[in-house]
Amino acid sequence: MDELARFYRTGLIESIILLVLVLLAFGGITILARDRWLALGITESLLARLAAAVLIGAVAVGGMSGVVLNLLQGPAFTDTGLSTTASRNQAVLGIALVLALTIIGIIRIEVYHRRLVQPPTHEEDADWKVEPPEAAGRR
Repeated sequence: MDELARFYRTGLIESIILLVLVLLAFGGITILARDRWLALGITESLLARLAAAVLIGAVAVGGMSGVVLNLLQGPAFTDTGLSTTASRNQAVLGIALVLALTIIGIIRIEVYHRRLVQPPTHEEDADWKVEPPEAAGRR
């Protein structure tokens, strides 16, 4: 395998590990510190959790990538017929796919978090409910 193709393959594996760890960290931070995020607004809470998840994921990928690369050393790097262009295209496609899945996962976690934080109002208690005309005329 060409050295540049090996570099692309290593980048693909490390990027996948990073994005999976960011998603796991975001979910963990959201669940563990749910009460603390209520003190912030919606945007500040989301940005703080994303920043913390990226930081935790970046720190964790340093230790995990060495272990995973050693485990995958045989199957991932033994393809001698793989060209540099094919490796680059695989890396770009793989990173885009995992990034899309990570974004979808973060959106789903955020939707569930907001649903738990702000339960839906009952129809009887809603402010927008219109009174019948005879009740409105008695005021």
